[in-house]
Amino acid sequence: MGNPLFEMALRELEERQEDIRPSDVVLFSEPLRSALNFVIRLGRFSLTEFAEKLPEFSRDEVKRIADLLIQRHLFDLSRFATQEEPYYEARLSALTRPLTRPPSDIWKKID
Repeated sequence: MGNPLFEMALRELEERQEDIRPSDVVLFSEPLRSALNFVIRLGRFSLTEFAEKLPEFSRDEVKRIADLLIQRHLFDLSRFATQEEPYYEARLSALTRPLTRPPSDIWKKID
């Protein structure tokens, strides 16, 4: 059987159908939430730095999480990345989801 913390973190990320924004991080369980808060504040970070914040996970597990977060548009692979040491950049934009127009009767609902 694998690491239960890793399996829970992976399940939380895979269940989300939409892109993940920095504000969505608070919905995740620990230790993933704390690690993501840390690296998002850094802006640019290495896989090693990310793995240091997730000591319960192996480096391969952390790489798998980072790859999934690239697919969900929370991280981008940095141009400084190498095969031996990937570097990532956190996307700070809150516009990863399409904007929708509010319903025309929104003021009636608010009043």
